[in-house]
Amino acid sequence: MPHASAIVVGAGMVGLALARALALRGRRVVVFERHERAVGASLRNTGAVTPLAVGDPDELDRARRSRAVWREFCEAADVWHDPCGCLVPATDTGEWALLQEYAAAGRGLRELELLDPAAARKRSPWLAARQLRGALFSAEDLLVDPRVALRQLPLWLAARHEIEFRWKHAVTRISYPYVWSGGRRHAADVIYVAGGIDTTQLLPDVAAAPEARRHLLVRLAAQPEGFRLGAIVANAAALALGAGRDAAAAKHLPAATPALRLVQSGSGELLLDAGHADADLDTATGARPALDALKRMAELPDGHAAQLWTLPQLAASGAASAVEALPGVIAVAAPGPDGFGMTTAFGFAEDLIAGNLRADGGDAALSARRA
Repeated sequence: MPHASAIVVGAGMVGLALARALALRGRRVVVFERHERAVGASLRNTGAVTPLAVGDPDELDRARRSRAVWREFCEAADVWHDPCGCLVPATDTGEWALLQEYAAAGRGLRELELLDPAAARKRSPWLAARQLRGALFSAEDLLVDPRVALRQLPLWLAARHEIEFRWKHAVTRISYPYVWSGGRRHAADVIYVAGGIDTTQLLPDVAAAPEARRHLLVRLAAQPEGFRLGAIVANAAALALGAGRDAAAAKHLPAATPALRLVQSGSGELLLDAGHADADLDTATGARPALDALKRMAELPDGHAAQLWTLPQLAASGAASAVEALPGVIAVAAPGPDGFGMTTAFGFAEDLIAGNLRADGGDAALSARRA
């Protein structure tokens, strides 16, 4: 008896996670991708796999399972990764109070510790020394290079799970149980659409909120030879934003503080995830508050921006991550309250395919973030 078939539209992070989860459930999976390889936000993020950034217990479980898949893949495919952990420094009493409350609560993180200033700077000597009260350290956070990993991951999935990839095959129409690509019709028992912004073109009946904000990323100037950051370095605002958004966390921090996450890639580049930028501002103007906040977090040899870019976010944070657009057709966006695709996508896809998560009905709004 042949396995049931499934089609996934889009070979970004979410599409690849869905393909793996479907294959694990015994589906014969074909992935259609309009480009010759994955592009868009999946390749242009910092590559942080950060359980510390999520606070909901279910999301933390998904983040842990996703991290395990990343480790398995990177070790099997000999792809660079760095289990460096994440360091969150505190430079004032409000931040230190937040870190103390977070450490006391634990929130299910297994390897979480408060460090005094000396121990914090031992892990990363580039933390701003002035007024450093201490830091929170999570050993569970991991770095991958998305530009390398997302190109090798389809090869690993094809070999390990017999997933078929059809590159440079744009899907132009969907009407269950068919998708059309290259003038041909292809049938499947179930269809998942993880095409990012293309989702609203393929499934116009799925409502998407207008673009209100952009996600800002910065490539910093080259540092001296031999420079090592030592860990992912995030500020307390990023911790408060990702870990539950509760009022108890927010009360410690000024509302305008940008959420920052600084990483060093395998090639040595420093990349700054600067959170959301106002869509009405040009990129350089929008980056100034983040670069100013970076100086308070880390004293780098060179903290100037070498390149700025944004990733569009097309929906409000409360929108659904999975929507049943048509019977048998599920549209899926980056999971998590802030689109932590690299962090939670594998676990999210497993739960969605297993039925532990339910897709909202077709009248719900889809968060059409770039997957």
